[in-house]
Amino acid sequence: MRSNIREKIRNSVGETLIETLFALLIAAVALVMLPGAIVAATKANKQSKEKSVYYSAENGSGGFDNHVEVTGFTIE
Repeated sequence: MRSNIREKIRNSVGETLIETLFALLIAAVALVMLPGAIVAATKANKQSKEKSVYYSAENGSGGFDNHVEVTGFTIE
C-alpha cells in the first residue's frame, strides 16, 4: 500500500480529462445551487423578523408592527 502512495506521489502525469470534467461539474452544480440558498436564507430572515416581538427598524421607522408593547423586563 505504501508503495502505491509513493508511486502516485512520484508520478507527474497529472489529472485525467475525466477527473477535470467531474471537478468542473461539481463546481457548476454548486454555483447553480448558490442563488437558491441565498433566496431561501433571505426569506427565512424576513419571516423571522416578522414573527419577532422585539424587532424594530434601526431608525425608528419601518420594521413590523406586531401590536406588542414591551414596557420593561427584569432578570433576576
